Amino acid sequence: MSTGRAYSVVAVILSLAVLLGVAPLSGQGGVSIRMALDKSRIGTNETAVLTVSISAPGQKQLPEPKLPPLPQFDIMPAGSSTNLQIINGQVSYAQTYNYILTPKQEGTFPIRAASAVVDGTRYESNALSLEVVKGTPRSQTSSGSGDGVSSKDLFLRAEVDKRNPFVDEQVTLSVKFYRGINLLSNPDYTPPQTPGFWTSDIPPQKQYYQTIDGRDYLVVEVRTALFPTAPGKLTIGQARIVAAVPDRSRRRSRDPFSMFDDMFQRGTNVEVVSSPVTVDVKPLPEDGKPAQFSGGVGDYRISAAIDKTDVEVNEAVNLTVKITGQGNIKSIPEPTLPALDGFRVEKGASDFQTSNLDNQIGGTKTFEYVLIPRQSGPQTIGAITLDYFDPARKAYQSRRTEPMQLTVRPGELTAGAEIPYNMVSGQTLDLKATDIRFIKTGSTHWYRKGRVLLTSPMFLTLLALPLAALVGGMIDVRRRRRLSTDIGYARQRRADAVAKKRLKKAAELMAGTDAAAFYAEISGMVMQYIADKFNLSAQGLTTDRIDEVLTKASVADALREETLAVVREADFGRFAGAAGAEVTREALFEKVRKVIVGLEETL
Repeated sequence: MSTGRAYSVVAVILSLAVLLGVAPLSGQGGVSIRMALDKSRIGTNETAVLTVSISAPGQKQLPEPKLPPLPQFDIMPAGSSTNLQIINGQVSYAQTYNYILTPKQEGTFPIRAASAVVDGTRYESNALSLEVVKGTPRSQTSSGSGDGVSSKDLFLRAEVDKRNPFVDEQVTLSVKFYRGINLLSNPDYTPPQTPGFWTSDIPPQKQYYQTIDGRDYLVVEVRTALFPTAPGKLTIGQARIVAAVPDRSRRRSRDPFSMFDDMFQRGTNVEVVSSPVTVDVKPLPEDGKPAQFSGGVGDYRISAAIDKTDVEVNEAVNLTVKITGQGNIKSIPEPTLPALDGFRVEKGASDFQTSNLDNQIGGTKTFEYVLIPRQSGPQTIGAITLDYFDPARKAYQSRRTEPMQLTVRPGELTAGAEIPYNMVSGQTLDLKATDIRFIKTGSTHWYRKGRVLLTSPMFLTLLALPLAALVGGMIDVRRRRRLSTDIGYARQRRADAVAKKRLKKAAELMAGTDAAAFYAEISGMVMQYIADKFNLSAQGLTTDRIDEVLTKASVADALREETLAVVREADFGRFAGAAGAEVTREALFEKVRKVIVGLEETL
């Protein structure tokens, strides 16, 4: 029962109790925690739903339970709900958390007690046992208490357009969710794990109707471009969707208050999963492989241009090389420049932009160079070659740019340059008496006159500036290189900027009327920040996991508890609505802002 429904039902019952003189039912007080499974025996390709319920008198905000170690299962949170009870005039709250367990192996596995700390006291639940037997793979699985919902009502399919691609050739994965019944809320989608692939989303989602065996289904299709990184068999994991559906097994009660059940029906959660998909990746052929081939796979074009064609010696010329086409544009290596003996070459920045044309990933990758001519005269920048493998033709291809001509004029002599000295015939030295000074004899007392330039702070500072600039440039180059190659470091460095951007969006939602969107943005922002800081996946991140990583990172207890409280309050507001939220949106926004500032100073 949801919080809003509970308040309505309680109000009606109390009113009738006063009118009819009916006393409330007696109940048992105290904190309790209970754990249950929807099934005691499942197959290796099935899932079980683990439910942990915590109740306590007068506790409106209850902590999330700490699950025991379950290394034999993959665990995915499946939502929570809050109930309100009034027993003998005493108000108590109950919080229920659902988890989906996916087995990794066969066997009978004990599930030790879950625990929770309420008002400084630790409470434990009962223990359970789950048996996993060998099962037959199937295309979809339903779990939960949704009696009356069959595999023909909801199912999930994962398909690929290529089963035998080359290394780094695009494989388009399509995950299709078929539903023939109405849902009570938007489903929660967990994409499949794709180890061994580069991934790139292909927006937008497609939605259409399809008829199967005479029945109409609404289909939602999510597409992802996968690029295998190594030859061999690679497996794409199961996609999962958890959806709330009407409980069609319920029958109307004769209770005169059963009309409230229809008004506040929450339904039941049903999970559907797709079957794993295996692709057999072929290595690139050795026959015909160019000597300069460095790994590009796709269909590409290369172009080059210079910003000037008439310059002086030592005047910089910008060379821009662009590679455009279809394929994994991110992984295109830097082209090899021709011999440029008459130039000093400095590497500049590189950038890429991706595009999607008919579900094929492509784009443009740009490389920039600075060329500094060292001698005058006509200069030629030779053709730049791009070698790549075209999977459509199953052959290596080579593209070349056109040579570029550059006129280099002698430049003016600058300070520090070698100045030639030419003797002029017939020229003699003009000697004057003032050329020779009197040579003093005897001892001389030497003393310093004025400040010595070499020891002045200003001179030393100016002398150190080039070295400091060089060291700073080297540090910046290393930092940029690490940002482009170390994903975890890049995520950690950009976590604060991403959090501030989402805080700005949350501030806009705070002023609007969509409270659920505000709370969802706050919860997602904190989850994403923690995931970025510790290089974790934001999908399936729980408060227990957040507690664990913050504890290992030696985050202060007060800040760690405040972080967990923000996540819980945001989740509570998202599911209970603005009316049932613990704090106002403004107060929660200020709390999460302080939490991010505190974590950024600590981590």
